[in-house]
Amino acid sequence: MSDERTVQGTLAGHKQNPEDNEFATPPEIWRPLSRAVGGFDLDPASGAEPTPIASERFTAEDNGLRQPWHGTVFCNPPWSSTGDGSAKHDWLQKARNEANRDAVELVVVLLPADTSAHWFHDHILEADAICLVGPGRIPFIGENRNPSFQLSISVFGEVQRPHLDALDKLGAVIRGRTVYESAVQTRFGGDRQ
Repeated sequence: MSDERTVQGTLAGHKQNPEDNEFATPPEIWRPLSRAVGGFDLDPASGAEPTPIASERFTAEDNGLRQPWHGTVFCNPPWSSTGDGSAKHDWLQKARNEANRDAVELVVVLLPADTSAHWFHDHILEADAICLVGPGRIPFIGENRNPSFQLSISVFGEVQRPHLDALDKLGAVIRGRTVYESAVQTRFGGDRQ
């Protein structure tokens, strides 16, 4: 018998519960990005990670959606408030708005790579850089298996070469709706230039 608070659907092979909606970001994802930006200043959706990702953290009680952001920001937001995906839309809208403020250099957002969702098309595809993490999948801290979905890392703000290099080590990078390739360039037909 299911708990009434449990939302139908799965995430990492288990049912989502809007009251327990935090998944701790694996260090394999955030550490290379942190090095590339010289350390994150703010994590506006903190709480699940055993190790702080940023020097300042907003927890659920602080409500990072209602706070002004600053500096370089890493955000692994709650993925579902009611099971309808509205949390993703709200956090992505906030990320885009904050990235346009002078007080914010860069906003990095970790979410599922759900290309069928409206929030993905409305917000993720407007990012200055997108990384589709993989191949392979990295488990969240405390999970005993890999998630059943691919992750995306969206970057809003002025993306520099070190940021692209860090993203490139995590997966396929799309920038300006084109694929970023760090490897040796080839001509049409496969010959090296």
